[in-house]
Amino acid sequence: MGRSMETVGVWDWFWLILLAVIPIVNIIAFVMFAYGHGNRNVVNLCRAIMLWFLVGLAISLVGSLISAIFGI
Repeated sequence: MGRSMETVGVWDWFWLILLAVIPIVNIIAFVMFAYGHGNRNVVNLCRAIMLWFLVGLAISLVGSLISAIFGI
């Protein structure tokens, strides 16, 4: 907590958001950033995005399972 954190600039956020909308590339990039040793803000953002991806995947799988069981 005592260490200073470097801020993330607008262009850095711009490129991260652009990466987020490119299929497949986004997953690979965010995994690399999340386990890298870069800026702590970027690492935390990438980890949060991966968690949302896993939540969405789990909801999709549960929905598919329910659909398959009940024939909807």
